Amino acid sequence: MKSRTSFLFFYTIFYSIAIHTIGYSQVSVDSSRYYYNLILEPETSKDLIDAFIFFEEHKKKSLVKKDTLRAILDLRYIAEIQNKLGSLYDSENSIVMAMTYLKNLKGSDTLIEPRIGFYNQLGMLYRQFEDYEKSIEYYNKVLNLAQDPNHIASVNNNIANVYKEQKNYELAINEYKKIYKFYLEQGNTLKAARAIDNIGVVQSKMNHYKAEANLERALKMRIDLDYVPGIFTSYLHLAEHYKNSNENSKALFYAKSALSIANSSNNLKYKENALSILLDLKDDEEVQEYKALIDSINKSKQIQENKYAASKYEYNHHLKKAQESELQKERQKKLKLIYLFSGLSILLLSLFLFIYFRARHKKEKIKQVHNTETRISKKIHDEIANDMYNTLTKLETYNIKEEVLDELEDIYIRTRDISKENSVIDLKENYTDVLKDLFLSFKNDHVNIIARNISDINWDKIHNIKKKALYRVLQELLINMKKHSQASLVAFSFSQTRGKTHITYSDNGIGGTVKKSTGLLNVENRMQSINGTIIFESGPNNKGFKAKIII
Repeated sequence: MKSRTSFLFFYTIFYSIAIHTIGYSQVSVDSSRYYYNLILEPETSKDLIDAFIFFEEHKKKSLVKKDTLRAILDLRYIAEIQNKLGSLYDSENSIVMAMTYLKNLKGSDTLIEPRIGFYNQLGMLYRQFEDYEKSIEYYNKVLNLAQDPNHIASVNNNIANVYKEQKNYELAINEYKKIYKFYLEQGNTLKAARAIDNIGVVQSKMNHYKAEANLERALKMRIDLDYVPGIFTSYLHLAEHYKNSNENSKALFYAKSALSIANSSNNLKYKENALSILLDLKDDEEVQEYKALIDSINKSKQIQENKYAASKYEYNHHLKKAQESELQKERQKKLKLIYLFSGLSILLLSLFLFIYFRARHKKEKIKQVHNTETRISKKIHDEIANDMYNTLTKLETYNIKEEVLDELEDIYIRTRDISKENSVIDLKENYTDVLKDLFLSFKNDHVNIIARNISDINWDKIHNIKKKALYRVLQELLINMKKHSQASLVAFSFSQTRGKTHITYSDNGIGGTVKKSTGLLNVENRMQSINGTIIFESGPNNKGFKAKIII
């Protein structure tokens, strides 16, 4: 109930902002409410997946409309879905993204409630990560902003739960007592019962003599309210208390009482918790039922996570196809205009258009190559390399052979290197410094790299497309050197003559007959794309490798 209450509070704040400040259409509001209800009370795993797809698409539309506040709300829903599906890191990323949008939003200093909601959600996430210090840090940020006494009490309850998990029992009890007193004064018996029950649970862990009385008091309050989830929780806590006190007959009574509620409500999670205690108390058919139930729950959870991953892939694939279709429509519109204009133009203008579009097409192809390299690099880094690293981290906790871990680590390093080789080239910096950084990345204790007259080149007169292509060519030569040449010294010489830039590469490696592998063929193709030339020179008997470049 705690998580749902927090989510309801956040939804109420943001929903009010979206309706009254932004003025969305009734259709949008109704759709959001429908999928929001699927998040709150999903009947099947598909409900959460459907809600994820809706709010992901809605977020993108909101960003296109520059409706940042609504996109922030969509991200909050997405984070809640990811949390429920067990994707805690994805949930954290969604919240951080939303907070970034919120920070850049004009007048964001006045939007206190959204920040409170995000801090509270991060506090709960880090508690699940068992990063208790960070969890309390975010809860304290909430307390620094919150004004509503009920919300403050809710956050204090979250902090008390963290103390309980840290086994700081005295601190936990002090917080729970303040919460209990507050809710009694407010007349909120339901939450007061939860507080006194938490006090009893912590006291039970401390073998405190008041534990039993407080647990019984919480049960009576919940029975008077006819609040079934609370009654079930009290039965479990009393069963656990008596089990730890070696009063098995009482523990068995309360565990069976909890199981009776679970059976009548057909709640699998309830049954799991009740049977778990019975498992420790006796060995009969109910133990076998518990084991079978655990297998069923784990299987359902795995199926749900697989469906989520598959649906996320299908959604991205669908989105990509939609974008390609829109791009194709735009291209068709441009072609129609071009054909109409060409039909009315004279021969000279037609010739001009032919030359213009040929050059433009060539530039676009080069640009697409750079964009594709960057996209692949980012995808390899963000998805494959990170997933491989996370898998390695998880596997280290199991008894896995060292050679298997070494092989996986080698795959991870090679994946990371591929990403690095195709990473973004930042031409906003001084190009001389960019090239020096490239040379420095290949320089080590065994290989020295010298660059002569590089500062004499006026790089500002060279087009960015040519500079990007040249960077990749030099990078490929260095990679080829690192893999094959066994060189200890590499020299680059730069000069400019009659508007042309000349670069000479040479190393003192083992040399050999030039065989144009994929790397060297890529080098030639890049040079041809910018109307440049490259000539390779190499020979056997340690004569090294040379290349002459002109752009």
